[in-house]
Amino acid sequence: MTTQRSPRGLASHSLTAILASAGLAALTCGASTASAQFPSSQNRANADAVYNGFISAYLQTTNVNGHTYPLPYICNSLTDRNLAFMWQQAYMISGLEDAYAENYSASRLSLITSLLDGFNTQNGTSLTWDSWNDDIEWADIALAHGYEQTGKTAYLNAAIESWNNVWNRGWSTDLGGGIWENQNKGSKCVLSNAPFVIAGCILYQATGDSAYLTKCQQSYSWMRSKCFNTSTGQVIEGLSSSGAALTSNNSYNHGIFLQAANALYQVTGTAQYFNDAQLTVNWVVNNHTIMTEDHPNNGPFGSEEFFRGLSIFAVQNDLWATYCPWLEANCTAAWNNRRTDYNITWNKYTTATPTTNLLAMEMISSVIVQAVTQIGGGLDDGGLYEFESLAAPGKSLNVYGAGTAAGTKVIIWTDNGDSNARWTAHVQADGHFELAPSNATAMHLNVDLSNGGGGSGSAVQIYNSNNENSHWFPELESDGNYEIIPQSNTGLRLNVAGSVNANGTNVTVSTNNGTQAQRWKLIRKN
Repeated sequence: MTTQRSPRGLASHSLTAILASAGLAALTCGASTASAQFPSSQNRANADAVYNGFISAYLQTTNVNGHTYPLPYICNSLTDRNLAFMWQQAYMISGLEDAYAENYSASRLSLITSLLDGFNTQNGTSLTWDSWNDDIEWADIALAHGYEQTGKTAYLNAAIESWNNVWNRGWSTDLGGGIWENQNKGSKCVLSNAPFVIAGCILYQATGDSAYLTKCQQSYSWMRSKCFNTSTGQVIEGLSSSGAALTSNNSYNHGIFLQAANALYQVTGTAQYFNDAQLTVNWVVNNHTIMTEDHPNNGPFGSEEFFRGLSIFAVQNDLWATYCPWLEANCTAAWNNRRTDYNITWNKYTTATPTTNLLAMEMISSVIVQAVTQIGGGLDDGGLYEFESLAAPGKSLNVYGAGTAAGTKVIIWTDNGDSNARWTAHVQADGHFELAPSNATAMHLNVDLSNGGGGSGSAVQIYNSNNENSHWFPELESDGNYEIIPQSNTGLRLNVAGSVNANGTNVTVSTNNGTQAQRWKLIRKN
């Protein structure tokens, strides 16, 4: 369903102008030159440093003030170590789920499991005790994503129960439809409809039950008709109970509307959803250089919703090179203005983060922006991929002769959709991946160590081993393509021998040289 698209409404000079006005050097995301690189301040190490700092600052592993909350939990602030309220806990867990998508660490997954188990124990699964429907929807998103990442059906079942409760009590035909923000029926808003759609699309994909999709489409249709400017892409807050427009200009609403539109596009292929999503993206990107508390934001939180939405939209629609510069500019600004003891940043990315007491809900933004700017296409556990060589467009990583025996060499060959040109990624505990060819699933892409090999120029083969020679790391480059690094020697890169673009050319590992022979386009196939 994903196709290459031309951006709508984004002037060709916009991103360069955005960066220049921010005082940042123009990045070469999307350029064809092999020298294009991320800014030195932005890399996975920084993303990991921010995650670790947030955990150090806000993860509570002992109870305070006589409470007996399930442990661990995320606390309110640096000085208030009490359990953050239900929806805030869920909101921040979602940020940690983003961080797991950036770094498939077993410890991160274990923490997500512990936090969600504690969340269900503390709050129950119906959540009807909370009169705010948007509160419950944040829980649904965290639980549904938790199911995707852990496979625990308890999280899926809890999300289904509370999501249905929101629909049953919150949807009405008043004001033309939509879900009430609160059961006092004071307003219907983007923030009570968009998260409902985001969670519902996950539930639809998990269960195959079309009732979820139907309700998502109804909620989105109301939101689009009442809150979305179809000419500019601007999103307002919603409607009061009297029908009066509640105007606003914050990143929270734009981000969740974007995520809802793109989620529906991914499951339906309906062009209107894609067009709405991109129009919203371009309105924010073209109007706001660096996200700060007021340009636009929602007070001490909110910008992270747009960062997440834009990253997912760019990855899933092959537009990473288009929007990479804007994401990078914000990511770099956040890092450069971080508080260095915890490496966390408040929501004023253009101003140094103070060393006073800081709310966890505000600081989760810095975790998310760093994480989602690193997931720009990467590999997903269980994802099926084609690896197209930039040195030989149209030719892909291929098991020679569709061989299945250990030691069969790997070459490039014109892609014809055969199983020997499709590779399944299997995440390892340390975040590296094994790559198994579909024609020989017990084998893995492997550096040939025969005859003293393993250094630069060594052949690449398939082999039934599970060690560093069969473990790889995809490093995202600024144009949205990848270098593939063997764990056994991180100075080497997966390489088309001699930069020759003919069918049958051997694939090797070779010293990093920045050429197109060492760059690969990852194309998701499932």
